[in-house]
Amino acid sequence: MLNKIPVDAIARIVSHFLSPAGMAALVLVGVPVQARDPRWMGLVLGLYVAVPLCATAILSSRGDPTGDVYEPDPSHRRRLLAIGVVIYAVSAALLWALGAPGEYKWAGATFLAAAAIVWLVNFFWKISIHATGVGGAVGILFLSAAPGWPLALGLPILVGWARLARRAHNTSQVISGTLLGAAVAWFCQFAAH
Repeated sequence: MLNKIPVDAIARIVSHFLSPAGMAALVLVGVPVQARDPRWMGLVLGLYVAVPLCATAILSSRGDPTGDVYEPDPSHRRRLLAIGVVIYAVSAALLWALGAPGEYKWAGATFLAAAAIVWLVNFFWKISIHATGVGGAVGILFLSAAPGWPLALGLPILVGWARLARRAHNTSQVISGTLLGAAVAWFCQFAAH
C-alpha cells in the first residue's frame, strides 16, 4: 500500500503537519508548565497556531500566492515571513503583558526571534522555515525536559527529509535551519525566565 503513495505526497503531508504551526502546537502542549491552566493553553494555542493558520487560509482564499506555505517565490516568502513576525510580535507582547507562565513566554520569544532571523536571512539566502521551526521545538522540549522529549529527536530528520523530497531546500538550508532554531530556543530561555 505504502509503495503506491507517491513520495511527494508523503513529503507534502509531513511538511503540512510538521510546519511551524504544527511545531508550535507540539511545544505549547508538550512543554511542562506549572499549574497548567486551560485558559493559558487556549490563549497560546490560539495565538501561535490558530491565528497563523487563519491568516494563511485567508490569504489563500483571496487568491494571494503568499498562501502557498510550501514553495512560495522569494517575494511572497518575504511577505509570509513578515506577516508571521508581526503575528508573533503581537502574541509575545500580549503574553508578557498578561503575565503568562515563563514557559509560554520562552516559546513565544523563540517563535518571534526565529521568524525574525529567518525573515532577515531570507533577503540573501533561503534557509528552511520548517527546519527552523522543528529545531526550535525540539530545543524547547529538550531544554524543558518535557515528558517524552526523546521522541521529538526524530522530527528534524523527518522534516529535513520532507523538505528535501519536495525540493524546497538543499541540505545546507535544512541543517542550518535546524541549528538556528535550536540555538534560538537555547538563547530565549534566558530572556523569558
